[in-house]
Amino acid sequence: MRIALIRPAAEANAFINNVPLNYVHLSAYIREHGHEAGIMDMVLGGATLSGVDDYIRQQNVSIAGLGCMTCEFPDAVREARRLKDTHPGIKIVFGGAHPSGDPEECLSTGVVDYVIVGEGETALSELLDALEAGESPGPIQGLWSLMDGKVQSSTPASVPDIETLPVPAYDQLDLNTYFQLDSPWHFPKSPRAVQFISSRGCPYHCSYCHTIHGKRYRGLSPTKVVDQMETLVRVHGVGEFMMVDDIFNFDLERAKEICRQIVDRRLNISMQFPNGVRGDRFDEELVALMKEAGTHYMAIAIETVSEKYQRLIRKNLKIEPSLKTIEWARKHKIEVCGFFMIGFPGESRDEVNRTVEFAVNAPLDTIFISLVSPFKGTVLRNDMVEGRFGVMDADGLNALDQLFPTVHSESLPVDELKTIQRNAYFRFYSRPRSILNLGKKLTNRRNANKIVRAIVRRIRNSDTVSVN
Repeated sequence: MRIALIRPAAEANAFINNVPLNYVHLSAYIREHGHEAGIMDMVLGGATLSGVDDYIRQQNVSIAGLGCMTCEFPDAVREARRLKDTHPGIKIVFGGAHPSGDPEECLSTGVVDYVIVGEGETALSELLDALEAGESPGPIQGLWSLMDGKVQSSTPASVPDIETLPVPAYDQLDLNTYFQLDSPWHFPKSPRAVQFISSRGCPYHCSYCHTIHGKRYRGLSPTKVVDQMETLVRVHGVGEFMMVDDIFNFDLERAKEICRQIVDRRLNISMQFPNGVRGDRFDEELVALMKEAGTHYMAIAIETVSEKYQRLIRKNLKIEPSLKTIEWARKHKIEVCGFFMIGFPGESRDEVNRTVEFAVNAPLDTIFISLVSPFKGTVLRNDMVEGRFGVMDADGLNALDQLFPTVHSESLPVDELKTIQRNAYFRFYSRPRSILNLGKKLTNRRNANKIVRAIVRRIRNSDTVSVN
């Protein structure tokens, strides 16, 4: 059976020109299980509405899959409604962060037939098996649906053995098209950069994170990781890998072995870790090996320097070891970005300022400060509703649905938090060292455009308050 995997164009995706990793993983798995997927990425501009419609008609496609984050959800629903109107009888399945967090909301739109919660390979394959046989899908782990107007919930999706998963179907994408676009994250050393994931799951319990991959860490063996990298280098000319694992450095020895094999095979690549590695889970040997393997940038998610809020958000990061990691990275000439969050419910002005002062004065090359947004499906949202941070009033509950920080009686207003955020950026990026660092990046038009966009986003009064 053939499915159309569609990523709709969305305002939230205006500068997110990344490879749709979820689609290349899903496509590879269902291909191995007797089905086919056509990947249509309208974020690129290469796939148009008419092109999608032509594909559906010509290939007699009867099911379409759309993945989305919370910021993409309205556009995904709009495209699902358009598909339903244009192609009567087509079935729509949603997956990804937002659908996994609130499958009932997706089904309540009236245009979504199925929602896959969690990792989608097994559930999607079993759904396609049933539909191809002309049967109504029975109980499938991870699959939510509507029956007689009632939501049929499911047990969590079964977790596939990562060692037995097929190689992601990068071959179904025109990677050269992606190479022509601006990188969605840090400045790549090579214009031929792709996103890559080598493990799934994170055993830590940071409450602001979605948990699509669960809390059990599963790392692909180092040899298979580097085999896949080598194929992308030799066959597709990839020159840089943007590693987007939930926690690449959980297993230190595995991480070191991956780096060693990259060096031993002389892949001559660049690497960056923009997703945020765990700052207190390093030793200097790993940092040195990462540099030797081509790493030039990594982000460390610190979030807050308050022990109280480290405990409340269940992150429990050790600040001093994280600072040591930053120093090692600087020693080995790896750029480091610090991720921070302000505006936790009940967080005082003094607590916010202490985190900001740390961010501005730490030996970091770049910083990113986001305002807390309790997305649906996260433990943070549930904690807030259940009163872990204190009593919430009606305004606070309403703020949850607006994706703004909770307005707890002791919290700071959103406008004040935005002012603190902008002032912190100005203090950090107006320093001579920061200006010089950015100036070194002005080597091509793409980098210049990226810097201009970043400056505009940080100084204007934007409603986009968080990417967490």
